[in-house]
Amino acid sequence: MSYATATSVSLTGITGRLVPVQAEPAAGQPGGIVILGPDGRSMEEARDRVRAGIVNAGLCLPGHRVTVTLPPSDDPAPGSSTDLAMAAVILSTAGLFPPAVLDAAALIGEIGLDGAVRPVRGVLPMVTAAADLGMRTVVVPAANAAEARLVPGITVVAVATLQQLAQWASTGQHPPTPKPATGERPGTGDGYVGDLVHVPAVMTKARWVLEVAAAGGHHLGLVGPPGAGKTLIAQSLPSLLPDLDDAAALEVAALRSAAGVTPPGGGLVRRPPFRAPHHTASLPALLGGGPRAPYPGAVSLAHHGVLHLDNAPEFGNRALVALRHPLDTGQVMLAGARRAVTYPARFQLVLAAQPCPCARPNGADLCTCTDLDRRRCLARMADLWRRTDIRLHLDAMNPKDAVSPDDAAAGESSAVVAARVGSAREHAADRWAALGYRVNAEVPGEILRTGVCALPTCDINPLLHLRRVGTVSDDGHDRILRVAWTLCDLRGADRTDLDDVTTAIDLHVDRQP
Repeated sequence: MSYATATSVSLTGITGRLVPVQAEPAAGQPGGIVILGPDGRSMEEARDRVRAGIVNAGLCLPGHRVTVTLPPSDDPAPGSSTDLAMAAVILSTAGLFPPAVLDAAALIGEIGLDGAVRPVRGVLPMVTAAADLGMRTVVVPAANAAEARLVPGITVVAVATLQQLAQWASTGQHPPTPKPATGERPGTGDGYVGDLVHVPAVMTKARWVLEVAAAGGHHLGLVGPPGAGKTLIAQSLPSLLPDLDDAAALEVAALRSAAGVTPPGGGLVRRPPFRAPHHTASLPALLGGGPRAPYPGAVSLAHHGVLHLDNAPEFGNRALVALRHPLDTGQVMLAGARRAVTYPARFQLVLAAQPCPCARPNGADLCTCTDLDRRRCLARMADLWRRTDIRLHLDAMNPKDAVSPDDAAAGESSAVVAARVGSAREHAADRWAALGYRVNAEVPGEILRTGVCALPTCDINPLLHLRRVGTVSDDGHDRILRVAWTLCDLRGADRTDLDDVTTAIDLHVDRQP
């Protein structure tokens, strides 16, 4: 019977924090377990879970009273991920294994009433935090082992039951590696990603606009009747983007882990995510939220990827207004009564809308909407539309223009165009490397207007004129300059010129066909 301590990890957003769990036996006092939370109150739910789990696992409870405490913190409810550490210190005070075994390990997991160690959300960022803070061994639920092993330089002990935990702590033998589940597995929730070859070759401008948007990381706005190919274009954009590097892939994996949507294999996903929430999605589904621990929403799960808002005017007003903040800052803050959580949300937006409420597939020929109806429809998404860099108006697509990917008349595939996009991105990354930017869309307008990147007046005269007469806002001026630099990168030049600026104006200024 001795004092025992173990380390667990709690999660705020995708930032982990070590939580020391301490247990003190009380000799001579009747048996029982008392668990005191960070606010000093009894954690009765956790006590009942842990006690039932130990008994039903066939392990012995201490014959004396044990008091388990968690250190004071701003978070009064660290969550069920600390259950495994609580059970470990209780078993240690019962004499099943020496307390020193727990000193160098972080224990993460929820205890079921049957003694099973159940998976929890956010294991990847928790293990990352433990490794960053010096821990070299983590004990995690067997179902979370694959994502825990993504963190380099750390030993992962996967346990499925409390019996396996006790066996590892007493003998040092690792439980057998769990086999992947053969049944249905949760998916990542990503939408379908198409290939550019499915976009008809006759849609020359749409294909070119996609290439420009992918090369510069620009937000894209699409307006057209049903059947114009808006969804097809949006689904093709992720296929043009380069693979995620190690840091971005780990960040995306951490967000998916926190949301509980890890891929079936548990490995890193190198392709940029693509999220396409329906216009009936709730505000928590878009931005994130939850009753106790806020989880990431669609905007954060699209981080380093593409967010497609189809039928954008149909989204709720609160959702459209709330989306402005992540677009402007690259992050979303979820504030509640107990805590505030910030998730990254730097995505590439594809905003799609129909030109009028009636949504006739043949466009204006059969449209019964008035000009006021059309203006009201598009005005609902005006705040987001102003934040797009490239705007494209589409006509209804002729079914005869659709071709098979194997047809000789098909356009270039995504692989061919992605090579040019990658080259243009490398060109931009070299230019902005000293300032820490990767693509032109990230560069602040002040840098584009001043210093060595400022363009001569003769090259931006058309843009200055549009700014003076009010056709282009100050923000629109900067967005046009970013697109102009992307056009420069696509042609492999070192400096943008008047033609690039003029073309960028045509891509940005909202002109109806």
